[in-house]
Amino acid sequence: MEENFGHVMECGCGTMHVSVGPVSLALDARALRRLHEMIGVAITRMDSMPDNVEQPSAMLVHSSHLELRKVMKLKH
Repeated sequence: MEENFGHVMECGCGTMHVSVGPVSLALDARALRRLHEMIGVAITRMDSMPDNVEQPSAMLVHSSHLELRKVMKLKH
């Protein structure tokens, strides 16, 4: 548990419940490991990017989070 950030809990059936802010995911052990690897790759790539990364595009700056959900596609 990270106060004011999120937590991970395992229920009796073995499902891992991951909550970060308002987002909650129920994952089996394999999916949790894949999520960990995916985020690790993202962090590695972010750390290797130059410091002078371009500013977000105008679309992202002026869009609400609800509008952005229409663009995002989630896969499992």
